[in-house]
Amino acid sequence: MRAIIIAAGKGTRLYPLTKNTPKSLIEIGNGITMLESQLHSLKENNIKDITIIVGYRAEQIEAKIKKYQDDFNITTIFNPFYDCSNNLISVWMARHFMNEDFITINGDDIFKPTVIENLLKSESNITMVIDEKEKYDDDDMKVVHKDGLVLQVSKKIPMEDTNGESVGIIKFTGKGRQIYVDTLEEMVRDEANRNVFYLMAIQKIIDKGYPVNYSKCEPTDWSELDFHPDLVMIKQYLRRSNLIDTIFPGKDK
Repeated sequence: MRAIIIAAGKGTRLYPLTKNTPKSLIEIGNGITMLESQLHSLKENNIKDITIIVGYRAEQIEAKIKKYQDDFNITTIFNPFYDCSNNLISVWMARHFMNEDFITINGDDIFKPTVIENLLKSESNITMVIDEKEKYDDDDMKVVHKDGLVLQVSKKIPMEDTNGESVGIIKFTGKGRQIYVDTLEEMVRDEANRNVFYLMAIQKIIDKGYPVNYSKCEPTDWSELDFHPDLVMIKQYLRRSNLIDTIFPGKDK
């Protein structure tokens, strides 16, 4: 199993924190970055083949991963269009690593190892990690699901129809790999898709009649970093749960 981490974007909503630092290298506690927390959760599930899609401040990510090359087989793909396109293009650029089972992961996610552990239990060709919560907001990547299948995924789903949220982690196995690659290839040929989220490809797959299943986690099992208040909440959560000490025991406070 390979993990493909999508980490090319500029993260402008977090300026000035990301003015000179890629979002995935923002510290979340005790000197630990978003990327390092992801690597830990993957290692706990014996996933050591990692591809990171880089763009903005790529050299910083490439320098950071050098210290982890003994524990992982990490490669990077540079997206030269990171400043003028959305992440559909980033994911498409990693298509040559999709000839084996893989998981795509948003570079701004932090998640417990159990999220990946439960996802790996799914036998479906395409499985999306989702959560369910009492209230959703406009920026959530909202989901409509029924009978174990994802029916819609979009930020534009009306609140009254929403019954889940995409976590930003999706597993592709078997036929699902080629279905995804073919859909990406089809979409990038349309200039209108240069600035869309890669999850639009998942919606197109659903619309074609292919099943997309889901693995459910709790809202407290993960978080994403988009805005400054998100970082405050992540750090508070990590302190309360002692998760950093669990992940990196002995790390100096």
